[in-house]
Amino acid sequence: TYHEVRALAHRKNSGVYATQGLLPAVQRLTNNTSVTHKLKVELTQFGLDERLENTFELTIFRILQELVTNVIKHANASEANISITRHNDFISIIVEDNGSGFDIVKMRAQKDLDSGMGLGSVEKRVLHLKGTFELESKPGKGTQVLIDIPFKRTG
Repeated sequence: TYHEVRALAHRKNSGVYATQGLLPAVQRLTNNTSVTHKLKVELTQFGLDERLENTFELTIFRILQELVTNVIKHANASEANISITRHNDFISIIVEDNGSGFDIVKMRAQKDLDSGMGLGSVEKRVLHLKGTFELESKPGKGTQVLIDIPFKRTG
């Protein structure tokens, strides 16, 4: 799945999905993940009827790709939910799973979250866009990532 998700991202980068937009790309990501693994991924969206700026959509896709990859590789989850809501001037993303979870304090102490890989990479991308990143997890209780990212309206 990891290789399939990366291949999907590369196709997105090469323009395969650039003309279709964020929502179709994320739907393909969730469908491919659900079909090829024992992980059922549900997508809920609101307000994505209109396209956002292409590089912004690509960044959002990369964030979601990394979060789904983390669930596949580390969570041992059977279900994951992705929620994307477009508000007037920001987009909200929630990704949650029913997996094994982890101790956030311990991970930060080991610098695993700040290493530039995985969740650390996502957090850096979000903060670079002047967004907020919130992580909730406990061993045995799954993980929830909450992200809000501002954007400029086009047109």
